[in-house]
Amino acid sequence: MGLLRCKKLHKEVGMKKFIVIALALLLAAPALSFAGSATSKWDVTIGGYVKFDMGYADQAQGADYAVAARSSYRGIQNFNDEYGNFYSAGGETRLNFLIQGPEGWGAKTSAFIEGDFSGRTSGDNYGAFSLRHAFMKMQWANDSLTIGHTWQRWGLMPSFANVLLAWNMLGAFQKGSRQPQIMWEHKFNKSVGFALGIISPTNSLGTPRGANVVDNYTISPYPFTEGELFYTSDACGKIGPWQMLFSVSGFYGKYKAPQVETTVAPVTVRFTDKNVDAWGLAFKTFIPIIPEKKGNKAGALSLSGQAFATQNPSWYMGPLSIGPYQRRDGSYAAPLLVGGWGQVTYFFTDKLFISGWYGNMAYKLSHRYQTANTGAIQSEQQYIVNLSYDVNPAMRFGIEYDRINTRYGSYTAAPTSLDRTGTLNSVRIGAWYFF
Repeated sequence: MGLLRCKKLHKEVGMKKFIVIALALLLAAPALSFAGSATSKWDVTIGGYVKFDMGYADQAQGADYAVAARSSYRGIQNFNDEYGNFYSAGGETRLNFLIQGPEGWGAKTSAFIEGDFSGRTSGDNYGAFSLRHAFMKMQWANDSLTIGHTWQRWGLMPSFANVLLAWNMLGAFQKGSRQPQIMWEHKFNKSVGFALGIISPTNSLGTPRGANVVDNYTISPYPFTEGELFYTSDACGKIGPWQMLFSVSGFYGKYKAPQVETTVAPVTVRFTDKNVDAWGLAFKTFIPIIPEKKGNKAGALSLSGQAFATQNPSWYMGPLSIGPYQRRDGSYAAPLLVGGWGQVTYFFTDKLFISGWYGNMAYKLSHRYQTANTGAIQSEQQYIVNLSYDVNPAMRFGIEYDRINTRYGSYTAAPTSLDRTGTLNSVRIGAWYFF
């Protein structure tokens, strides 16, 4: 009897186990059916960083200030100059994918995609994912071919990367921008090389029309041409990824200004046009004055920056670009812009370092142009200093002080009571987490 009861109890326990297991499998089925993994045909590496910063400006401007507003003047107050503003931001957070593919035509092939959450180049609100880079690359022993949307070559000196806290700082001084292009690079040896290619002549992102833009640059029969001649060497040592660099670079293109001519009898309409040159020259350098020692950056000191001159720079200067204007006789002229910026960085320890920047730019604007364009910026200066600390290879903290002096063109129309100059001061803190 006891034996039969034991067998019955064993049977009930087994049945309960079966029911529990079956129920668990049924509950898990939806999860299993939607489960998956991030895979690709080729080797894919995910990277990027989380970025956060906040601060206070003594003018009513947000986190991405680029110029100073006009000062209040002669008893007439300017709202943007009378009030300060607290700001905070996290949209600079980035996500990227590096794809290493098979060889082709004897070259290693790869592709790179990157975006951030600033919404700047998508035309959406802040927080929307925006394209930064989307290009493919073929790499041979001494040559490479880059096709897609990425950094320009003219004047780009990215030693400020992941150090500056403010997004738009140095933007007035041609710190670099990204654009669709086809760029060929050749190295004669380990140190000397050049780059040559064609690049989009107008802003193809951040506008409602995007790649459908039609303007005075795109109707030109050919795109902008960019080139660079460079010398780089580690003979004087390195500081992090940076080594000695000297470079001369430039671009050339055309601005086409259509004009309509109409006769009275019979009524006919025909288009004529005038071309205006668009060009730029830049010199850039990075000098490791005191290089790091055996991978330790304590005591290291570097100098970097660029100087440039340009006329009719299209999208290169962002919101500070001034295009050509029409003279009284119908001809066109483009104001000359000269400027540059410099950066000094010193490492107290391998993890604690300080950086200082100075930037200056000035347009040579005629009096007629200034009076006809009362909001035009004539010149600007920026002073920046920050202190950064690397907690570990993944995390960095920083504190920064920014000062901007902006001078506006003269004017005869309102607001005649406001000053021609403005000054902005801001203090901000920031943090990165790289992955």
